[in-house]
Amino acid sequence: MKKTFHVRFTYTNTISDNLGIWMVIPADAGIRGVQPEKVCMLETGEELAYVVLEEGDRMEVGWTQEEYEPRQQLLSEEARSFYLRDTTLSPKEKVREKALELTDHVADPKEKARAIFFHIVEDYRYVYPPQSRGVVSFLETQKGDCGEFSFLFAAMCRSVGIPARTVVGSWAYGKMNAHVWNECYVDGEGWIPVDTSMANVQKRQPLRFFSSDVPTLYWKKYFGQTEGRRIVFSLDAEPPLVPSYEEVEDPLYVNAMPINGQSFCWGQQSLDGAAPYLQPIYIKMDDVPERDLSVTELLGSWKVKGPALLEGTSYIKKAAFFIGIISVVLSFFMDQIVFDALFTGAFAVYSLSCLLRKERMIVFGILFILMILSFSATVDKIVS
Repeated sequence: MKKTFHVRFTYTNTISDNLGIWMVIPADAGIRGVQPEKVCMLETGEELAYVVLEEGDRMEVGWTQEEYEPRQQLLSEEARSFYLRDTTLSPKEKVREKALELTDHVADPKEKARAIFFHIVEDYRYVYPPQSRGVVSFLETQKGDCGEFSFLFAAMCRSVGIPARTVVGSWAYGKMNAHVWNECYVDGEGWIPVDTSMANVQKRQPLRFFSSDVPTLYWKKYFGQTEGRRIVFSLDAEPPLVPSYEEVEDPLYVNAMPINGQSFCWGQQSLDGAAPYLQPIYIKMDDVPERDLSVTELLGSWKVKGPALLEGTSYIKKAAFFIGIISVVLSFFMDQIVFDALFTGAFAVYSLSCLLRKERMIVFGILFILMILSFSATVDKIVS
């Protein structure tokens, strides 16, 4: 049975007399506060809502999503063309030569995509935050975060005729844990999930997610598989905006975000009429404060809650880890065996919580056995 996650997004306009917001609204979402003025259908099959907030207005959107897996659909010719398009963040011509070099000996489209996956994972490095957004900058520095990995995969797949999209969303726990990954389309099989940045991290920095609430896979499995605990905000980057985005002629250089080495002013400009991405919103300010805005002023705030087992074990896991660390310190300084029992017991509980959450099963399975054996031996010493 699939797990269900509850998402709550809120945004309060504190920055402009009038603020336009574009956001993909899930079909079962409930909207409180200001309601959309316009709703249109994107090529992705999602509904894009446009909302206008006066200063002080608040918007709240709540919905549920099951564990992530690609949304399957047969591609029409129009949709296929959309997922093969050339964009600012994922320009095909910049990568076509390399993509052809990687795939010209392969006939099967899925294996072409797999070859691109291996190239990106092995030749690039995950770094957050990136110096600049977009494929052009990523090619120059070979360093970027999940966005740049995803933009490059989409560009390379599209350049050799494989429909691909950049999925923008969040990890399915806690508050504002943004993430971006891909799906590529193979006839006869449908949309296939691909996460080059997580594969890169698991291959090069395997301890990076060791203490997080995100279960991880062996790096090669991120072609065609994910752990499922992620929320989708929109099914592609650079969605066209309706109503059309009115550019600011002389933008104030606040919240300037380099894209391919060129300054881009968030909330004042578009990419040829498209938002760079919806995570989960893009904004248009009438009055621009002469200061950099906070993340919540730019993107709003979201929180994800999972099933009771995941939520409960998350709290137990964090408490057990804290108790274990404190006990290790006290044991070192006070040299009392009771603290040895406390830290081994705490880390046994921590490991068990991770196992119940299906996080790094082999590692925490071994750790659980070791901690139980150590805890039992320590208790025997105390009793005797």
